[in-house]
Amino acid sequence: MCRSTPFLLALTALLAACLLSGCLEGDKPASAASAAPQIATVDLERIMTRSSAAEAGRAHLAQARQRLEQGFADLQKAWAKAPAKEREAVLREGALTLSRQMAAEEAAVQNVINKLLLEEVRAWRQAHKAALVLARQNALDADDTLDITASVLAAMDARKPAFPALPVVSVKLPPNAEQKAAPAPAQKDKTPARAADRKKR
Repeated sequence: MCRSTPFLLALTALLAACLLSGCLEGDKPASAASAAPQIATVDLERIMTRSSAAEAGRAHLAQARQRLEQGFADLQKAWAKAPAKEREAVLREGALTLSRQMAAEEAAVQNVINKLLLEEVRAWRQAHKAALVLARQNALDADDTLDITASVLAAMDARKPAFPALPVVSVKLPPNAEQKAAPAPAQKDKTPARAADRKKR
């Protein structure tokens, strides 16, 4: 899931925005403030590479990619004997559709993992009465005692992420193939009528 720096930066901003809204809930008693660190950090790269949710997300995306690639292979086979110009246009459109669908699948999986991460980080902060949780990658320097990655990771691993259903591919057939694939009209069985005629005689 951790494919690029832009994604981590976006997740960092989302984490900060969501948690800051919960940090400004009012002044805490002095005893509560001294019971736990007011600031904690989470290693997002570790979460996105080692969590069971991230692993499940990668497996889900591998299945989605396999389905889409098989659909494109079926499309190529269906249009193999079509005129070159028509075939190239259809395959070009199919490749673009596959690319857009795969990007949508990746975004959906990332959203599920992000939501799970934010829920567990917020739960930890509220339970420990901390004021702020930051992405470790966004801190110039931080003491290791402030790192709560292990706790968040364990909480995430205890839950099973629910990803969207795998994509269903529908292959567009050439016009001639569609006509051949169309079922022949049903013919009426005249045998009972003839039998009835014989009975009347």
